[in-house]
Amino acid sequence: MNLKKCFLTTFLIYFLSIGFIYSEPTTKNDSNYLIPIGNITQIDAELQYLMVRNNFTDSSFKIGDSLVSINNNEIKNYSDFSSLLNTLSENENIKVQVLRNNEKIDIDTNKEILEKINFNNIVSGFATLTYVNPQNNNFGAVAHPISVGFNKNLPIKNGYISSTSNLTIDKSYKGTVGCINGEKNEFIGDFKDNSSFGIKGTIHKLDLSKFKQYKIAQLGEVKTGKASILLQTSNGEPREYEINILNIKKQRNPESKTFKIEIIDKELLQLTGGIVQGMSGTPIVQDDKIIGAVSHAIENNPATGYGVYIGWMLEGE
Repeated sequence: MNLKKCFLTTFLIYFLSIGFIYSEPTTKNDSNYLIPIGNITQIDAELQYLMVRNNFTDSSFKIGDSLVSINNNEIKNYSDFSSLLNTLSENENIKVQVLRNNEKIDIDTNKEILEKINFNNIVSGFATLTYVNPQNNNFGAVAHPISVGFNKNLPIKNGYISSTSNLTIDKSYKGTVGCINGEKNEFIGDFKDNSSFGIKGTIHKLDLSKFKQYKIAQLGEVKTGKASILLQTSNGEPREYEINILNIKKQRNPESKTFKIEIIDKELLQLTGGIVQGMSGTPIVQDDKIIGAVSHAIENNPATGYGVYIGWMLEGE
């Protein structure tokens, strides 16, 4: 099950802890190092297109469809949509173009159907900040694309991440994935890149002086057995929690689900019941190297899930 948002929309980010990770500042000046974070953040994004948010019978529209044009008129915002809708007649055959999974689809519809659809271009939710690159303050988070319904990799016009406080956790149980919620605090960064392996942007306001830098692992260096995730589960700093890496895929090209993981830390299991929504992007470290991030949960066994290799998250930087 792809970790989706627990609050406001369908994506999420989350974090874990087991020992403070900010205890030893480093002065490494090497592009082979990242700073794993593990903080829960609120993500707010304005989409490039209006998006379908509801579904009903006798409609060819699907939740997540992005509205590109109506009768060959480009729709840039809700004002465009509302103004054009007012010019249409009740019995007119209307041609609508939508973007679904990066494919443009033409739909024949009418004014009555369009008036029933809830369109907006805002998504918001919680996820975990995976890393910051100390060379340029670029960040990565979420470890899977922000998506809604049938639309993956939603095009982002403007996106923002903020720190959070007053965190609450609904535990996961077999058959039910829980979630992390919190209150939005300060703006810390912005982004426009929504890739198959998470969002990427720039940090503008986050004190990194006490965070520890970790070398980026090569995929061949990752091994089965003990590892840790870095996660914030309270209003304090992220901590380390123990996990096991159960198996590793031999991936030559970027793919999701690089390794299967199992949370074994008793404290974390007591607190979360396993992986919960909001933990997407939780950094995974092993042998003082950052190896990846939590990306998926397994609904029938929430103590287990999948992580994606950190190198795939860095593609394109």
